[in-house]
Amino acid sequence: MRRATSLLLFALPVLILCTRTEKVTEVIDGDTFRTEAGNTVRLLGMNAPEVECPGGDIAKHVLTGFLMYKEVRLERDLTDKDDYGRLLRYVFVGDLNVNTEMVRLGYAELRFYPPDTLYAALMREMEKLAIRNRRGLWAFPVFQVSDTTDTLIAVTDERLKGIEIVRWDEAENYYNQTKIVEGKIVASNNTGKVCFLNFHQDWRRYFTAVIFASDFDKFPAHPESHYLNRRVRVKGLIKEYRGKPEIVLKSSSQIEIVD
Repeated sequence: MRRATSLLLFALPVLILCTRTEKVTEVIDGDTFRTEAGNTVRLLGMNAPEVECPGGDIAKHVLTGFLMYKEVRLERDLTDKDDYGRLLRYVFVGDLNVNTEMVRLGYAELRFYPPDTLYAALMREMEKLAIRNRRGLWAFPVFQVSDTTDTLIAVTDERLKGIEIVRWDEAENYYNQTKIVEGKIVASNNTGKVCFLNFHQDWRRYFTAVIFASDFDKFPAHPESHYLNRRVRVKGLIKEYRGKPEIVLKSSSQIEIVD
């Protein structure tokens, strides 16, 4: 009896900590907010456009509707904080998983990094439905559509037909357009979370193809080595990120070695 009582007393603080709620006082963008307790929280498993990018203001508006001035429950995965000191959490308003809902409605795309994959399978299914039904921002050239059958999108989709080939150093002229960009991968880096395939040594200024960890399994092992020093064509939506052009690669069908 004494042992059972001790275990119960030990478990109570843990239970209280896991079910603790915080009040949202500011929504920063479509995937980040602040709480009354002074915490900055980044929603796990998803990514919304930056506020200054196409669709970013809409995603922020939707997340604000879900969270502003509400008590939310914060559920963690294996990683507590990101490199910026933000709490990484799944966010619940009552029983509603806001992370999953933002993906289901099409205002955020799937973006998870192992080992934080608790809801990855569910969110992947939600993204497939959002793409198929052109929900939210998928109706516009905001997110990169996966050129694979498992997204329930046919390769003959109008956004993927008759695509113009452009040189890598011309990519900045085609923001928010789907193009095939040709050039040589001259430098690469794999951080474990993101693989960068750079078309110029000055990667801060020039075109880059990006593979996120959530899609590593769709590419050859060690893509940073596999594509290095090869002439390639990459197909996708050219987006501006920190003043330079990039294409996010969600499947190996988006990149072709041409040498």
